Amino acid sequence: MNLLPEQYVERSKNKARSGRVAVAVICTLCALAAVATHSRLAMNTAVAGLVTTQARANSALEVEIDASSLENKKAKLESFVTRYANENTVFPMGDLVATITNMIPDEMTLEELSLDIIESDFGNGISGRLSGFAESDERIASFVSAMQNENPFGSVSMDFSRSRTIRDQRARGFRISFRIDLDKSWTVSRTVVSVGGEE
Repeated sequence: MNLLPEQYVERSKNKARSGRVAVAVICTLCALAAVATHSRLAMNTAVAGLVTTQARANSALEVEIDASSLENKKAKLESFVTRYANENTVFPMGDLVATITNMIPDEMTLEELSLDIIESDFGNGISGRLSGFAESDERIASFVSAMQNENPFGSVSMDFSRSRTIRDQRARGFRISFRIDLDKSWTVSRTVVSVGGEE
């Protein structure tokens, strides 16, 4: 038997309900905080994993680029070796240099020899240039004439001849151009140059 007035009973019930609501709100807030913390940790872990994956992807891309570069270099080297191994494209550079050297008279000095491979509609060839100095234009002209009559030189011409001073001596600087046709068969002399004596 409850002897308390009705208003006190209602007040007690309201306090109890308020307490239960407060507990429920607190539990809900705690649950939300736990979920938020877990989500933040999961997001941080995911971001760290993404950064690691990106770094690995970048490393893999760099390795792939390096591999592609090496493959290109290997292909170029193999192409060069294949072309060089083909006897139709082998160029006897040593024999050509020996031929030119043997043709140069003692009164001339060669300073530069330049050879460039050229490809055109008229065929494949070598464009060459010689430069140096001699004691006179007559010596240069004689050398040009000798080259014109020597296989495999073609289109031999003197680009210029001008005065120079070499060790306080007057000389004639020159440049000579020539062309070698690679589409035609030719041979060069294999004479060995001897220094300070007869060949």
